[in-house]
Amino acid sequence: MFWLMTALMVAAEPPESEKIYVAPPTIHDERLGEYQPYINSLIVSATSVNTHWMKRQKRAKEVFVYDKHTIEYALDTTCNYRLPLQCAEENYHWVLITDIFTTEQFATVVVKLYDSNIQLVASSSKSSYSVEQCKDQTTTTTINQMGRPPTEITEKKPDKCIILKPSILDKDIKQAVSILFASIPPS
Repeated sequence: MFWLMTALMVAAEPPESEKIYVAPPTIHDERLGEYQPYINSLIVSATSVNTHWMKRQKRAKEVFVYDKHTIEYALDTTCNYRLPLQCAEENYHWVLITDIFTTEQFATVVVKLYDSNIQLVASSSKSSYSVEQCKDQTTTTTINQMGRPPTEITEKKPDKCIILKPSILDKDIKQAVSILFASIPPS
């Protein structure tokens, strides 16, 4: 019985470390293309902050986070990181992939975490939607004449409405990454 319990405890030991490569986000909106470096930094930062979930779920004792600027220094590789999943399999590390979509009606950020076997470990998304905001165009005028009771005239014009376009904010990206790491199943 002692040997069985010892074997189970050793089998449940997480690996010493895992590496996560955060791929540059794929942005499906030309207007946001110029913000890719900023968005990439946000994702890397949020990933680094949330790696404690991997430790908690016994996926690794230590987690290292890399991006396109640091991966070449961390690994001795000639892999083309424009194909991050292929490199993950070749170099035995995990990959976080982000897609950002925007339309006139919604904006969505989708994050997916793959292990070194190119298996989807966890994913999450965060969306925002367009909102129609209307302002009431009713005006009331009161006319006071000497010796007569006041007269009220109410004029009702059509409501003035504007559509607030959806947007992806930094808090949406951070929340999507946090939910992703919190949803990693135990090892």
